[in-house]
Amino acid sequence: MYDVVIEKNTEMDVKELNPKELQHEHPLMLVDLQLMHRDYIEDDDEYDDNDLITTQNFNCICNRCDRRIDWYHRYYYKCSMSSCTYSLHKFCEEIPPTLKFQGHPSHTLILKRITNDKKCCACLKYHRDGICYHCSTCNYVIDQLCATFVEQNTIHHPSHSHPLFSFSAKPGLNECFLCEKKHEGHFYQCTTCFNFLVNSDCLSLPIKLSLHTQQFSHRHLLTLSYSLLDQLYDCECRICGVKLEDEHLIYKCSKCMYYVHPDCATQIEPFMFLLLPGKS
Repeated sequence: MYDVVIEKNTEMDVKELNPKELQHEHPLMLVDLQLMHRDYIEDDDEYDDNDLITTQNFNCICNRCDRRIDWYHRYYYKCSMSSCTYSLHKFCEEIPPTLKFQGHPSHTLILKRITNDKKCCACLKYHRDGICYHCSTCNYVIDQLCATFVEQNTIHHPSHSHPLFSFSAKPGLNECFLCEKKHEGHFYQCTTCFNFLVNSDCLSLPIKLSLHTQQFSHRHLLTLSYSLLDQLYDCECRICGVKLEDEHLIYKCSKCMYYVHPDCATQIEPFMFLLLPGKS
């Protein structure tokens, strides 16, 4: 939907947008993809392990912005008709009629429709006809992706109660709050808690893991936990033997009091089978 194209000397053709133009032909329903994962109790029989795995693996394409919808977005709208695959990001469905944009603070932008190709004033790329935000005073226009940039780069995760925003850390090592180790590269930061900084690798760990190696094996699925809520006394990681203390991340089977560090569990491939691929 959004491409860089050869510049054209055409006048901007901006049309008024009737909200009904954006409505789907069928009623939509709001889905919470993390409903099962919030306050999840490992031994709760209400949720099946396979349902948890399937939900975390969910993905589809938004019919408005053409971008991926997945478990990390948490909320999305889908068509109430089982035969229809129409889906929208929550923020794409709830897109406001006006926008205060920091790149154009002097005027409020209005949701409009453009019927020809026009360069976005924010990303300087051309986009094909579709919805946009427009300032009639300055002839300033931004496309939908730039208008929803923050939402597009924000995720939700059961390890934290607030949304997390994606950013590339400064060169050098930065400490991850969950694993308490230093990493380079891609991080997510809490939009509310200044000190909650998490490496993307820790956020992409699967919630369910099957441990079967030549040396280590457990008959139950291990569940990713974000704190040691069990009353542990002299418990050790079953792989490395190091005593577990105030761990933020741990794979566990509470039924058997079986605990494993995530690093220990995921670094003994190829004998390890991870049930869920992480977020790339």
